[in-house]
Amino acid sequence: MKQQITAFLIDSDTASASKINSTLMSMEGEARLLGAARNLQEGMQAIQASNPNIVILEVNDLERGTKETELLLSRCPQSAAFISSAAMSPEWILKLIRAGASEYLSRPILAAELIDAVNKVARRRTVKHAPNTGTVFSVYHPSGGVGTTTIAVNLAAMLSAQGHSTALVDLNLYSGDVSAFLDLTPRYTLADVMPKAGQIDASFLKSVIAPHPSGVHVLDCPGHVAETNRITTELLQEVIDVLRTIFEYTVIDTGGELFGCNLATFNLSNRILFATVLTVPCLRTAKRYLTAMADVGLGPDRVKLVVNRYLPRDDIRISDAEKVLRTKAYHMLPNNYTDHKTSVNKGVPLALYLTRSSFSKSMDQLARQLCQDSTR
Repeated sequence: MKQQITAFLIDSDTASASKINSTLMSMEGEARLLGAARNLQEGMQAIQASNPNIVILEVNDLERGTKETELLLSRCPQSAAFISSAAMSPEWILKLIRAGASEYLSRPILAAELIDAVNKVARRRTVKHAPNTGTVFSVYHPSGGVGTTTIAVNLAAMLSAQGHSTALVDLNLYSGDVSAFLDLTPRYTLADVMPKAGQIDASFLKSVIAPHPSGVHVLDCPGHVAETNRITTELLQEVIDVLRTIFEYTVIDTGGELFGCNLATFNLSNRILFATVLTVPCLRTAKRYLTAMADVGLGPDRVKLVVNRYLPRDDIRISDAEKVLRTKAYHMLPNNYTDHKTSVNKGVPLALYLTRSSFSKSMDQLARQLCQDSTR
């Protein structure tokens, strides 16, 4: 039996409050409304006393809503904040996610969207890890420019949004951009893990991983080349093994040649997403490296081709690329370059920034597909 999820509602609209309560009641005992108030000031004392799993907070003013979200989470850090608002502009979504909101629900709230959001919280609360049961996904292309970091960051964000505990590791050791994509300045990096080699445990690793408002936990690459040169395959194996005990999913952003740290990482990965775009140079590189990976035991059962920036009317058709590479495309992510640029500049994954974009929907499908396949 699932653990019941409790909620508290802040909503000035009686009809809206009644509908939300009815939706929660329809979940057959899996969710329950503990109480409601017309505004946060009126309801704060009851929220603190009841400690609900979820607080659904009506927001009609961005600045006030941002402050109220921050106040709510500072006083009730164990509660997930669901924003309900009629405003669906990217600016509102961005600011409220950065303030710590877990979900942004458009008003009037659809029953299916609320139920899905509640179920995400339920999954986060019921996940229990046995040693080394976490799943590892690596994203790879030997050279830059095809969007491996975009895929890794958004995949991690989407897995987290789907209710899975997720870590994101930047192993693009000499040119990592994960922290820039997320507008993070981590206090610690892999360089700070090195002195503990051979003694790394879950408690220590949790202390050096940076949390992001998306729910993703980030382990950044070293900030200096001299530190990067000291990263060993033994250290990576130890780190990845411990991450498996903490998180359901670990996404690793990689790049560079097929040896050393990369090869060690791939051997520890459940799936390797080989990213490419449909250009002649990229397909030549893909063919060469897919063959090399197969030669070292990383075959199509674990290495999956992901076509990024896909356009149905590209000069090179997907069927032609599959014929050249002798492998089927596992997934195709649509070209949303302008939106990606805005997303990176704002430090919020596109999968969360524009949740209804074609890219976000495609990333949601990719994440679900990977979760399903990795259990086989």
